[in-house]
Amino acid sequence: MEGCVAGECGTQSVCQGAFSNDHDAWIAIPPDQQQPGQGITILRTHNGGKSWDRAKINDPLVGIVDTPHFVNDQQGWLEASSTPGAGHTVIDIWHSLDGGMNWTKIASNTDNSGFNMGYVTGLSFRDAQTGIATGNLSEVGDNTIPSILLTQNGGQNWQTVSLPHVLGGYTVSLNISQPPVFFGNLVFLPVVIKTQNGDLLILYRSEDSGMNWVQTTPVPIAAENTYVMDTFHAWATDTQNGKFYRTIDGGKHWTDTSNTPYHLGALSFIDANNGWGIANQTLMHTTDGGKEWQKIPYTQQ
Repeated sequence: MEGCVAGECGTQSVCQGAFSNDHDAWIAIPPDQQQPGQGITILRTHNGGKSWDRAKINDPLVGIVDTPHFVNDQQGWLEASSTPGAGHTVIDIWHSLDGGMNWTKIASNTDNSGFNMGYVTGLSFRDAQTGIATGNLSEVGDNTIPSILLTQNGGQNWQTVSLPHVLGGYTVSLNISQPPVFFGNLVFLPVVIKTQNGDLLILYRSEDSGMNWVQTTPVPIAAENTYVMDTFHAWATDTQNGKFYRTIDGGKHWTDTSNTPYHLGALSFIDANNGWGIANQTLMHTTDGGKEWQKIPYTQQ
């Protein structure tokens, strides 16, 4: 879920929210118009949205927030950053042990925690100890080599893990990793690779919670949205040209499946056939794994 409670977000702010089940949800609200100094508002519900509690993170530099990531109803993390364009971007990692009511800053790219990511696309945690931060190293490293940051002590310290890069015949200018999906120790990590011949998507796979990685078959797509449902099924979409790919074998093979004229954005699937996507403020639904899509009418209130 991405959005916010009516009236909470400013006109130029992007709220980030997540449901962990049908009862528990958190929404992070950045400063209005991304102006630093106002801090972050956290809204929390434990009854499916019937009522919300409010908390505040007094981070004076933050202008942008990521989606909150909770591994249970008490323990979660939030990445927040300063607005880019005014020199070095400050990135902070915040941690809550009480369901989002109180937060402590546990790492930053300005301290000695090892969090040396210059641009962050998100966080994912397997449990209270093991987590991965994705994005790219920006000015602090070599962005032609795909990399992640891995923590094994709940976000207190991070280490850079380089992913294998065996693309023969390509000159790579930039790698951007996206938040991974954990299935126990098995992890799938989408990485967009920009080359002189166009963009590629590679779904990396780790069987030891992120220490070692292998790559699957590259897909010729600028995948702004990749949805991994389980260890076999994943979908990727390019909002620029409308390409839509699906794998049913964990990334070994991909097929271009979509016949929709709409350029699909955010995706969500509940099984191998039934899924939803957003296209130009239009809600779309598929019942055949993405081959055909139908509009779902809805009314804004």
